[in-house]
Amino acid sequence: MQADGAIIYAAGNPALYPLEYYDPESGTYQGSIPEFLAQFAREHGYDLRYLAPGPEDRRADLADSLQVDLISGSLTGEAYAHTAGEPIVLFSGESGGRETACLLHLTTAAPERLGVELRAYAARTGQTAWVGELLASAGEAPAPALSPGMLWGAAAAFTLLLAALAAAVCGWLRARRLAARAELTDPETGLGTDAALEQAFSRLARDQSRRAYCLICIRLDLDRIGRLWGQERAAELLTYSAGVLREHTGDGDVPVRSGSGDLLVLKRFLAVREAQDWATAVVEEIRGFPFAGGELPLRDVSAGVCPLEMEYLDLARAVFHARQCAMAAGREERECRLCGTDRCRICQERWKLLTDFRKGLEREEFQLCLQFFVDARTFRIVGGETLSRWKHPRLGLLGPDRYIPDLEGDGRISALDLFGLERTCAFLEDLDRQGIRDFFLSCNFSRRTFAAPDFARRCIEIIGRHSFARKLLILEVTETQQIDRREAAQMLDNILRIRRQGARVIFDDFGMGFSSFHDLQDYPMDGLKLDKELVDNMGTERGRIILRALVDTGHRMGMTILAEGVENEEQIQLLQDLRCDVLQGFRFSVPLPAEEARKRILEEIRPGADRNSGGGTKR
Repeated sequence: MQADGAIIYAAGNPALYPLEYYDPESGTYQGSIPEFLAQFAREHGYDLRYLAPGPEDRRADLADSLQVDLISGSLTGEAYAHTAGEPIVLFSGESGGRETACLLHLTTAAPERLGVELRAYAARTGQTAWVGELLASAGEAPAPALSPGMLWGAAAAFTLLLAALAAAVCGWLRARRLAARAELTDPETGLGTDAALEQAFSRLARDQSRRAYCLICIRLDLDRIGRLWGQERAAELLTYSAGVLREHTGDGDVPVRSGSGDLLVLKRFLAVREAQDWATAVVEEIRGFPFAGGELPLRDVSAGVCPLEMEYLDLARAVFHARQCAMAAGREERECRLCGTDRCRICQERWKLLTDFRKGLEREEFQLCLQFFVDARTFRIVGGETLSRWKHPRLGLLGPDRYIPDLEGDGRISALDLFGLERTCAFLEDLDRQGIRDFFLSCNFSRRTFAAPDFARRCIEIIGRHSFARKLLILEVTETQQIDRREAAQMLDNILRIRRQGARVIFDDFGMGFSSFHDLQDYPMDGLKLDKELVDNMGTERGRIILRALVDTGHRMGMTILAEGVENEEQIQLLQDLRCDVLQGFRFSVPLPAEEARKRILEEIRPGADRNSGGGTKR
């Protein structure tokens, strides 16, 4: 029915002071509910209007004739014709032994997207916040002259308000207790959290017996399993593995699901050899998970054992070393690897690099590079992907493979992602000043960064500091990290908020594994970047069939299709035949330092430049 910026009509309650009431001086509805709806409309791009405001309650008539999308100012027990789904609860309280709530009803005329967004927005506004707003608005504004109908409405509203206030206070106290408990317990596995591990480790740091403990990392490659077998199967493996861990731990042990997705255990052993045997037994039992094609390969589940010797007084360092050893064990197809100074020189160097990261950002050691995109038909440069390179003062110029995997595993990747966004926006603003307003730039974000609760707010702040056409900014969501259901819901909300700003969002490395097809169903996207492996394999008949299906599906959904890793003429011809829109790869451009890329853009696509010499873009 409506799209972004569309008009949404509401039927208001003229006599529910101070929640919602008709103000004859302004000829509008006033109160906490209209303010709530106005704020929602501003944030989500709607033009929300009350239909026919006046002293008479016309909600039933307007609902019956389907002239409105929304019925406002209702209390429990009120019913209307042509409503869709369950009413939206704004806040509730117990009055006279009954649960009473203030509600919004959606009519069958309302667009489906309005219902999804309004329910999510209402869910984020807690009971305590509603009560605070109501008390503030009732105390700040002088009460209007109340009609008999408004007297009844005010009595009902204040009864509900007092009941909600009591419920809010009790709920706040209960929520504090639950929050303290929830902070230490992972809801998906029932294991501890990073906070629980930090708490236990800090106590152990002062204990003389700390040398008897080991920190063990059980690494599950859930990202790979999710790509190959689907996210549901990966989630089942996680639950199964958590159960195995609980069976093998007891009082005094601290089993944890870390924020990076690994399983960690802080456990006391009589000898390091005993810790290795314990970790090997756990890995072998997890590998017994009923899986298609037999037991899990060691590259998908492996362990690292880090004895808590004196050099591991820092928890982050101990976790890093245990995880690196688990990854090394997987590469070596071993169940377990023991961490130690003699065996972990590479690990020590990687840890040093990780500790240099924050200073590297502050000193602007990270450099922006661009790899161009070209139009699949004309080979004309149309955009670029921003990439990072680290000019390390000691190690020289480092490619992303040297530091990004460790930043992802350690949870620091979001800082680099947002740093890249700032630089990308600044580059687009510079091009805009040069009169170039049809060249787009994309930048990469891990899924875990994209799923952070404050991600959309931080992105919007960065974008707002720069002047350029928002449609020229593309955020690429990478497949490198798995997220859980809660994070997936947050990622959807972030995608919607970013797209409302005018920027575009696409999937990177699309097409590998079942999760990609779930993504098409779950997330509204502007485009797909086909995985390089698909491009490499399209020389076979099966590869072309798969690729054609992906391109056709994307186009039917209104998406732009980009292909990466294009390196030869045969690939170009096949991608053109499949009607791919945009190409990227060494055949056209290597990653260039930002300043060199800027010069080339100004030479080739500055207004007035010859834009038909597509062959010049190839390398």
